[in-house]
Amino acid sequence: MLARSRARVIVVQEVIPHYRLKLFELLHDRLAHAGVELKVVYGKPNEEQAAKQDLVDLPPSFGLKVRNLWLSDRMLYQPVIGNLLRADLAIFPNAAAYLPNYFFWLRKKRKCPQLGFWVYHTRQRAADRSLKEAVSRRMMRRGDWWFAYTDSTRDYLLANGAAEDRITVLNNSVDVAAFRASLAAVDAADLQAFSSRHGIPAGAPAGLFCGGLHRSKRLDFLFEALRWIHEQQPDFQLLVIGDGTCRDIVARAAAHDRRIHYLGASFGRDKALCFRLAQLFLCPGLVGLAILDAFAAGLPLVTTESWIHSPEIDYLHDGVNGLMTEDDARAYAAAVLGLLQSETQRRTLARAALDDAGHYSIDNMAGRFFEGIQRSLASRGCAEVEVP
Repeated sequence: MLARSRARVIVVQEVIPHYRLKLFELLHDRLAHAGVELKVVYGKPNEEQAAKQDLVDLPPSFGLKVRNLWLSDRMLYQPVIGNLLRADLAIFPNAAAYLPNYFFWLRKKRKCPQLGFWVYHTRQRAADRSLKEAVSRRMMRRGDWWFAYTDSTRDYLLANGAAEDRITVLNNSVDVAAFRASLAAVDAADLQAFSSRHGIPAGAPAGLFCGGLHRSKRLDFLFEALRWIHEQQPDFQLLVIGDGTCRDIVARAAAHDRRIHYLGASFGRDKALCFRLAQLFLCPGLVGLAILDAFAAGLPLVTTESWIHSPEIDYLHDGVNGLMTEDDARAYAAAVLGLLQSETQRRTLARAALDDAGHYSIDNMAGRFFEGIQRSLASRGCAEVEVP
């Protein structure tokens, strides 16, 4: 049933990475069909965000770009309060560093729109006892609805006072189907030409790192483990795609070792070629949405035990679709070598990774987001909707 009066929903983002474009397009279309207006407010990137070269602008039909004002690179202000006060539902990042949160935290609730929080959770955050995290938790409790990245984020919310019937688990995702289509379009001749162009020996085993090149990815750890791998597997090749403030670490390593191939930021067909050529996905540091690209390509992920992983680490099942080693470069190298030397184990993990890729999709994520928004609006009587 369509809404009798047009409800207005605003989602606030710092910036828009390329992988979020499809989500907001789908969400806009579904909400428009239900008679709900969506506006996504986002800002211009800071230097570190811009360095990744993975940001896009949204269409003006549902995107509103504003100026981001960073204070000491820690606190963010966006001129959004006037727009938010005209919304029926405003969905914020749940962070003490986001200054507009304080306005709504201190304002009388009856004078506010309904407040939703899009909550990002890590094991590190769960154990954080800092003042900043304490403030974030206090703000979070003021919410009317919570949009959780994954199941572990839901558990974090429940442990901190959120109502279970007002939590929507999104299962954060990317456009897995589109990437699978790109992978399927790559043939043997494409791989041969790509290998020849980049000096990769035919038949050499290869691992792939794909992601933002920043400190949390632990690139120094990766290259230390690579030295141990090369002692037993001298022809092992490492492909690195991505960009960021730590690109010089990768460029220097590639300059000193022809078995390391730094390809910069890659998308579409170029990215698919790298994933098709590799046998393993290597990310000893923070694991995020790239895990789904790995699964889509049938690449087992090898990472380490860490508190810094993004919520998507929930999708990794150690020994089933990938491996999580102890936090030691030799142990990490040994795990990689074990998979290179056991084709049976690697193929078993690869099959499970491919199967699990089908459980997470951008369409399902958009559908969950839509359902949560509809339930939130209906709970306040902002629109007459047919709640799933």
